[in-house]
Order: sequence, then structure tokens, then C-alpha cells
Amino acid sequence: MPHTLTIDQSSLARLDARGYTTIEALTDAGLGQSPTHARPNAFVCIDGKTYWVKGRAQQGLVAELIAGRLAAELDAGPMARVIRVTVEVLPHGGTADHLQGVVAGLEDLPGTVNGRDLAPFIANGRFQPGLVEPASRARVVVFQTWIGAGDSQVLVRLSDGTVFSIDHGDCFGSTAGQTDPTVVLTAIPGVPPEVGKEARYVSPAVEQIESITDGKLLEAVAGVPMGGEWRSPVERRVQIASWLAYRRGRLREVMRAWIRT
Repeated sequence: MPHTLTIDQSSLARLDARGYTTIEALTDAGLGQSPTHARPNAFVCIDGKTYWVKGRAQQGLVAELIAGRLAAELDAGPMARVIRVTVEVLPHGGTADHLQGVVAGLEDLPGTVNGRDLAPFIANGRFQPGLVEPASRARVVVFQTWIGAGDSQVLVRLSDGTVFSIDHGDCFGSTAGQTDPTVVLTAIPGVPPEVGKEARYVSPAVEQIESITDGKLLEAVAGVPMGGEWRSPVERRVQIASWLAYRRGRLREVMRAWIRT
């Protein structure tokens, strides 16, 4: 498929001129706070959905937002959006005060558990590792390989074993040069690494990413707040889009080699 649209600063500036959409947080969702690097907290927002909100990320909030947008486009993970958290909606006690302002939020997926926390659910019989849905596992492997996910994490839905990619704050750390993808296989307790490795699952996932046009990449990196923890200058976002475009063209060969091993 041709990708003829030029990824450059002028093209991105035209998209940025539309501004960005902010979703207002209405109330603390009462789900507690995750003990991870960014200490995210869940808020119910004005669109009726719950988002896990972050005020910082290893490679900037821009990484979380761009990767979340692409994950949702590919059905590989929940959508990320720009969230505004005001002082009025912060929970008492100051535990989430670091989230006040214009920050990033990842849509909550009820009934899912972080793969790192699955062991107790397996031990008490609430989840059988054999239930992991192979096509979604393959889709996540291919997606995380494409974006070069660092500190890669997944969610697993307990009801049907569907796998989702989450927590993308540690990607796009080095996008100045064109680098080929290397396979990112996030371990899931009790699940063999071969699950989802078959060509019948991997190839459609690769095709999905190959269908992401340069225009879609520009859309994914446009409309982002500037300054502070966002770390989102135009030059960097153009670089990220160009880096992803190059890796899109290299992904099929990399995944084909992985299938054969």
C-alpha cells in the first residue's frame, strides 16, 4: 500500500492548528491508586467513561497518548485521551494532587487484570491460562514490537482471555535514527510464549499495522498539549511518526523470522 503523504513539520502544523480535545474529569472513581512509576489514579470523566490518569511518563505523556491512540486504532489496547483534572475532583488526602492539570488518561477496561498480577487468580482457579485468546496475544506482540515498548505490560480479560497492551510511557525514547523492530514478547504467568505465535494470528496483525497510512500516523501525533511533562515539541512528534513509518515497513520480515523460530 502506498504511503504518499509527507511526514513533516508543515503537515503536522496544519493538523495541530485544529487544537486538541480535552475531556473533563468529574470525580474520583474509587478504584485506588496504582503503585507504578506514574502513580495513576482512576477518574470518571464527562464522557461517562473511567480513565486511569497519569501526570508523568518515562518518555513524556506524549508517548502514552500517541501509543494509546494507535493501540485503539488497531484494537490492541484501550484508547488514551487528554484529560483535565481540576482541584475540585481530586480525592482527599493529597494522594493524587500530582495529577492536577492537563494530563493523559488511559481508558479503564473492567474485568481485566495486569498480567503481572495474574498469579493469584490462577492459583484460586478464577482464571485458566489456557483461556488466553491467541489472536489478541499475537496482535499485542506485533503492536508492542512496532512501537518498541519498554517496560511492556498487558491486561488480560478474565472472562475470555483477551489480551490488551497498556502502559506505553516508556516507548519512543530514541527515535532520532531509523531502527529495525525487535520482537517484544510480554510474559503472561502460566501462558507459554508460543501462544499466538502461529502465522494465522501474526500475519493479520502485521497487515493491520501496514494499513496505518502516513496520514493516520500524523493524526496520531497531532493535537497534543505542549510543555512540561508532555515533552511534545513538533520536531519530536514528526520524528516519532517518521520512525513508526520506517518500522511499519520492516515489521513483516521481523515477525516472519519470529514465527519460524
